[in-house]
Amino acid sequence: MLKCWPVKFRKSNLIERALWRVETHALAYAFLIAVFFFVVTCTIAGQEEFGEIMRRAQQLESQGRDREAANLYEDLAHRTPRSPQVLNNLGVVYSRMGKYGQAARAYEQALQLEPRSVPLLVNLGLAYFKNGDFGKAVKPFARAVAAEPKNSQARSLLAMSYYGAGSFPQASREFEKLVEAEPGNSTLQYLLAQSYLWSGQYEKLLQAFQSLLKHYPDSAAAHMLMGQACDGLDRTTQAIKEFQAAAAAAPTQPFVHFGLGYLYWKQREFDVAGVEFEREIQLRGSVALAKAYLGDIALRSGREENALQLMREALELDSKIRIAHLDLGIIYAQQKKYEQAVAALQEAIRLDPEQADAHYHLAQTYQAQGRRDLAQLERQKVAQLQERKRADLLHKISGGPPPLPEP
Repeated sequence: MLKCWPVKFRKSNLIERALWRVETHALAYAFLIAVFFFVVTCTIAGQEEFGEIMRRAQQLESQGRDREAANLYEDLAHRTPRSPQVLNNLGVVYSRMGKYGQAARAYEQALQLEPRSVPLLVNLGLAYFKNGDFGKAVKPFARAVAAEPKNSQARSLLAMSYYGAGSFPQASREFEKLVEAEPGNSTLQYLLAQSYLWSGQYEKLLQAFQSLLKHYPDSAAAHMLMGQACDGLDRTTQAIKEFQAAAAAAPTQPFVHFGLGYLYWKQREFDVAGVEFEREIQLRGSVALAKAYLGDIALRSGREENALQLMREALELDSKIRIAHLDLGIIYAQQKKYEQAVAALQEAIRLDPEQADAHYHLAQTYQAQGRRDLAQLERQKVAQLQERKRADLLHKISGGPPPLPEP
């Protein structure tokens, strides 16, 4: 009997263990099934709650209650951080509220989840654009155009972003593609011409506006831009004719009389130029610039005190007028107020270091102070700038590209 006990015990133990395993597994399966149904129930309830909050937020949007809608979207974004729809809607509401920086952050988070979404890329670019961050707007718009080359909205916004960022050659390339797709769109033609103007592509500008003027012969803006193109090509007489046409088409338009006066001033027809500058001031257009050039005419006529007063008035309105600082420097030097003259002339050079006249007068002032080494340096700059100007003119006449600036 003693030999049987261990065997009996082992059998009983095995059966008990098997039964224990079955019971344990059954309990585990029951628990898992209960958890599954609990999760499903919670998920359905969560989805219903999510949908209800979304509907409520959208209803608030339609009622113009953007702040309350934003609160709901913010709550949903916190609960469901991987929902691009919620983040996009939140960005839209932020944009309507003028909170473009917050809108951009919402769109950026959404794009991490859907990096190829063109609507999200356009929305992000618009947030930057409306915030004045044109350089930042370029990248998302460029990605949208790369994804959808025929998306005219994205390309238009890309072109305008380049323009706003001062990247005029790139802007002109995008506007060219848009004009090619919509040849009758005068707004696009105008923006293309502006891009040509600011990127120095004067020949292309002339061609663009010759085409535009055929359709809009009485457009003052077109004539003014044509005049600026002619001026850029040193065709001053033709430029004057274009501005005269602009003045005839829109005699009260700002800048048109200043532009005409400036061209007469370039031709040294100071009396006629003065009349145009006075008209610009009467129309309350480019008042600061008109006063500055009237001051320059007064200085050339020997009316020093009148010139000094006009220059100061101009700079009170706009402190970045180069000719006003230049003429103030000349007047101060004539009055032997050399330190004031140096400061004014240095500011004129800072505003446009490529003009030789301020360097010349600064050299004269340094010489009068006995600072001969500085005077010699300025005279060398004058010689370099005059040589570069002659080279530019030669290339312009020959039709070749402008020379590269020295490194």
